[in-house]
Amino acid sequence: MARAGVAAIKAALTCIDEAELIELTRELVRIPSVVRPGDPTATEAAVARYVEAWLTKQGFDLEVQEVAPGRPNVLAWLGEAEGGRSLLLEGHTDVVTEGDPGEWTHPPFAAELADGRIYGRGAADMKGGVAAMMIAAAAIKRSGAALGGRLVLGALVDEEGEMIGVKHLCTTPIGRGLSAAIVCEPEQNEVCLEQRGVVWARIAIRGRMAHGAMPEAGVNPITALGALLQEVPALERRFRKLCRKSPHLRPPTVTPTVVRAPVQGVEQANVIPSRVKALLDIRLTSGPDEATVASEIDATCRRVMARCPGSVVEWEPVSGFRLATKVERSEPLVRAVVAGVRQATGRRAVFGGVPGSTDGTILRMQLGIPIVTCGPGGRRIPHQVDEYVEIAELVDAAKIYVASALTYLGT
Repeated sequence: MARAGVAAIKAALTCIDEAELIELTRELVRIPSVVRPGDPTATEAAVARYVEAWLTKQGFDLEVQEVAPGRPNVLAWLGEAEGGRSLLLEGHTDVVTEGDPGEWTHPPFAAELADGRIYGRGAADMKGGVAAMMIAAAAIKRSGAALGGRLVLGALVDEEGEMIGVKHLCTTPIGRGLSAAIVCEPEQNEVCLEQRGVVWARIAIRGRMAHGAMPEAGVNPITALGALLQEVPALERRFRKLCRKSPHLRPPTVTPTVVRAPVQGVEQANVIPSRVKALLDIRLTSGPDEATVASEIDATCRRVMARCPGSVVEWEPVSGFRLATKVERSEPLVRAVVAGVRQATGRRAVFGGVPGSTDGTILRMQLGIPIVTCGPGGRRIPHQVDEYVEIAELVDAAKIYVASALTYLGT
């Protein structure tokens, strides 16, 4: 770890304005940023513009990366990377769909305050984390601390989709210059050193169309789909044997999430479709590589075809392979965050694991840098109705980022 004076950390912590943090979080939640395919106005653009304007007002150096039309990454930084480390505080600006607003007790984009919480879509996942990292960086800047390296803020697009934002960042000079990252996802402010990997397997099954009254004249791909679903528990068991156990992560899971037949044309009761498709959400802990994972899915497809002669079963990974990640407690970044939790809250760090995949997966895989995931919000709250973030967790997160960044970068 680099050296940071206790006085410098205390000075920066006193520059955190709780009321400002609450209002910034609410402003971000009030800007809908659900990405709706086919609607060019429904992107992260509006919230990215707000983040850019806020950081510009605070006097940060900025770079806006147009990753795709209407989908900008916003990068800001303090300090210089030459001769020192470069630490990224990272969050994403997209949020998942709100679903049926009528199911919400608090309107999804009203950012209502109640019982010490801020309610709204993205409050936990993860506009609360984005606001906390912005306030933390502003507090460091306002304190006048002379950093021993560079602190980078990354408000990135498309984490809930194909992660094009972080993939783009990894190809840029500022991305390639990073030494480590704190991913500010909602993990109850636990220090998470592991996260499960994910493979979304898109299964395509081909049969042969026929009249429903004469099924023997065709090959029904729905029969093969049923066989595939019957194979899922066995595939899950094989992955659990291949993957290493973790005290902080659930074992591997294989979950069917989409099935569709027919794929094209009109649904008709008397027509056997020619094709069906399915999606399997496969979550893994560390252990197997891409080739091993692929071979297990291949074997499952072959077993289905053997059970259902005439069917052709193929698959492809959606958005590639995102394998599980892990960093050791001895990493300077981990030691800095552990110390930061103690300095910021007076409590010992609690270690945990990320049940899903985050932008940090890409940072770890493509750049090889250590990552720690730590942010405000209950890990089971995201993607639900009446999503919320506890204000106390929000404030603690901002303090943790201040103390961790100054400890890691030094002053």
